[in-house]
Amino acid sequence: MTPFFSIIVPCCDVEQYLRECLDSVLKQPFGDWECILGVEKSKDKTADIVNEYAAKDKRFRVFTGERSGSCSASRNTGIDMATGEYIIFLDGDDTIE
Repeated sequence: MTPFFSIIVPCCDVEQYLRECLDSVLKQPFGDWECILGVEKSKDKTADIVNEYAAKDKRFRVFTGERSGSCSASRNTGIDMATGEYIIFLDGDDTIE
């Protein structure tokens, strides 16, 4: 089934904030979403956290890439992967209220 929302989150060196970000997605009362996590090579445990969430909830989808220096590369790849009717961009250090 196609999700209503595709949430695209570029993730690079956001270990300190990432759990709060992903928990805010999980806490939404509307559950018809997919969350596409673009992980660039990080110096911290960002990739471990992303993989942990993806293992627990199939709505989290992960792709990896080289460090680009810009969120745009991850966002563009996420757009190509998105299957939802609408796209939402969220950075790894942001939350959804």
